[in-house]
Amino acid sequence: MDQVAHPASRQEADGRLKMLGERQPLAERPRMQLLSWKPVRKGKLFGFARVALPSGLRISDIPIIAGRNGAFAALPAKPQIDAEGRVKRDDRGKALYLPILEWRDRDIAGRFSDTVVALVRTAHPDALDD
Repeated sequence: MDQVAHPASRQEADGRLKMLGERQPLAERPRMQLLSWKPVRKGKLFGFARVALPSGLRISDIPIIAGRNGAFAALPAKPQIDAEGRVKRDDRGKALYLPILEWRDRDIAGRFSDTVVALVRTAHPDALDD
């Protein structure tokens, strides 16, 4: 039978609960951080952000794009490649992309986008001006 290790102190127990996902008070919750911003003005593209999530995951090449309702952040994607090794394009000549990562629902995707855009605007106030 496997033995369960018991924490030696309340502090150790609290640390383990936090690792297991116990809700932390809002003021103590880790926040997403903007690690870098690379402006690239091309069509509707404003540039690319790099962020660190509270989990420790770092995501690079997050495109910030001008949309109908303002700027939004998308997860990085890779271009679709045809059998000859060329980038596939739609009927308007725009490159087609495949997702690398996906959020499980639109609410999470929206919150991610809003947070990344807010971080870029805070650090670089004029970066997303048209």
